[in-house]
Amino acid sequence: MAVHKATRSNPPAQPQPTRRRPNPQFKAELLDTLQRLNRGFGMALAALGKLQGKRRLDGPSIFPGACLRDYRKRTEALRAQANRDLLQIFSGHEDRDAARFGK
Repeated sequence: MAVHKATRSNPPAQPQPTRRRPNPQFKAELLDTLQRLNRGFGMALAALGKLQGKRRLDGPSIFPGACLRDYRKRTEALRAQANRDLLQIFSGHEDRDAARFGK
C-alpha cells in the first residue's frame, strides 16, 4: 500500500511580528469621546434644573432646593476633576509626541 505524504510550505520558525499602522484619527476620537463625556454631564445638569422647576399644582417644589443644588455642585465638581485629570494625561502624551516628532 502506498503512503501519500502531504507537501507543506516551509513557514519561518518564528512568526514575524506584524507592525500596526497608526490610526490617524486616534486623537480626534479621544477628543470626541471627551466631548461626549462633557455633553453627558451637561445633560445631567439640565435634568437637575428641570427637576428643580417641577412644582406641585398647589405650591412648593417636589424636591428640596438644597438637595438639588448639592447634586449640581457635585456634578460640576466631578466634571471639572475628570476634565482636569484626563486632559492632564492627554497633555503628557502630546508633550512626548511633540518632542519625538520635533526631532
